[in-house]
Formats: sequence, structure tokens, C-alpha cells
Amino acid sequence: MKFSKSLSILIEETLPDWRDHFLLYKDLKKQLKLIHPKDAQKQPPSSDGGSNKRARLDGPDKADGGDYGEENEETRRLNQFVKLLEDEMDKFNAFFVEKEEEYVIKWKELQDRVAKAKDSNEELMKVGREIVDFHG
Repeated sequence: MKFSKSLSILIEETLPDWRDHFLLYKDLKKQLKLIHPKDAQKQPPSSDGGSNKRARLDGPDKADGGDYGEENEETRRLNQFVKLLEDEMDKFNAFFVEKEEEYVIKWKELQDRVAKAKDSNEELMKVGREIVDFHG
């Protein structure tokens, strides 16, 4: 089974509400394939003795006499991939920061309830069960 399918199934089975907050693995993989297609990886070295180096992100090499204003296709695709990856990481990070805040608030509420319930065994048991549920 492919990784993206396994990841999808795992998220759906364990945390379906979180599905939209995980990385768009499939989209990122498609972008990578546009940058480095399989056919290009299998090509033999060029017959003119030149190198098969990938283009630099900052533009053509000065020795090539290249125009710095022009962006080649590989660089454009790479920039699209980096933008998508950064957007996905921001989405992912924002979601977990929000979840962390929720858990900190919930933990504080449970601690306050324990302090208030110290004279009631029944209430302490109830809060204790909630702490166990909260923990996992």
C-alpha cells in the first residue's frame, strides 16, 4: 500500500476531525515529480561533455552568461513546491499550536477542579476519570 493511502487511512481511523489539518502529502509529491520527473533521472550524461547539474535557485551562473531576470521552468516549479510546503507547514503548525492551547486550558481547568473537590471523594473520582480520559 502506498504511503499516502496508509497515512489517509490512519488519520481517518484515529482522528477524522484532524484530516484537513495534516499535510497535503499527495499534492507535495506531485509538485516534486514536476521538478524531478523519473525520465530525467534515467537520462545518461550529456554527450557534449557538459554536466547535468540542476539549476541554481538564485538564477543562472554568471559564467553561462545567463540572464538573471529570466526564471527557468525548473526554478519556477521548485519555487511553487517551496511555497506549497511552507503553506502546509504553517497550516500544520497553526493547528498544533491551537491544540496545545486547548490542552493547556483543559489541564488548568482539571487542576482547579481537583483543588475544589479535595473534600469530596466522589468529585475527586469523577475528576480523576476525566484526567485519565484527557491523558489518553
